[in-house]
Amino acid sequence: MGQQQLLLLVLSTVIVGLATVAGIQAFDEGQNQATQDALTQRALGIGNDLYAVSQKPSQLGGINLGGDAANAAKSAGFSGAEGISAEGVGGSNPECDITSGTDQFTVKCGSDGATDSSGQTVQVVVDSDGPSLTKVDGNDITSS
Repeated sequence: MGQQQLLLLVLSTVIVGLATVAGIQAFDEGQNQATQDALTQRALGIGNDLYAVSQKPSQLGGINLGGDAANAAKSAGFSGAEGISAEGVGGSNPECDITSGTDQFTVKCGSDGATDSSGQTVQVVVDSDGPSLTKVDGNDITSS
């Protein structure tokens, strides 16, 4: 009878241990997904602001797509094109940067800085069709 009780005790300890490990892994995955979602939301929010300003006439403070990124950021209500806060996102230094290209702006946000590739990153391109998510953690997003 003692051996049976000992066996049940060891078995229940193993089951509880496995459940704890599975719970920790699920929490980590959920936290990573939440960080990615928050970065995506912030980048799309900045992209929407840039797109809205690009739709205004220049007499009312509108900008041209692909123009100076610093002026575009200021017109959209940000202090500059680099180091835009991504408050509420996990990571050590969450921020976003805006760069300009040919008839478009690119918004890059990262959990450890917009240009640091060690954390999670997202990229949104703002063109004449509006903002669209193009990269997540360096992987291209394809629309289907």
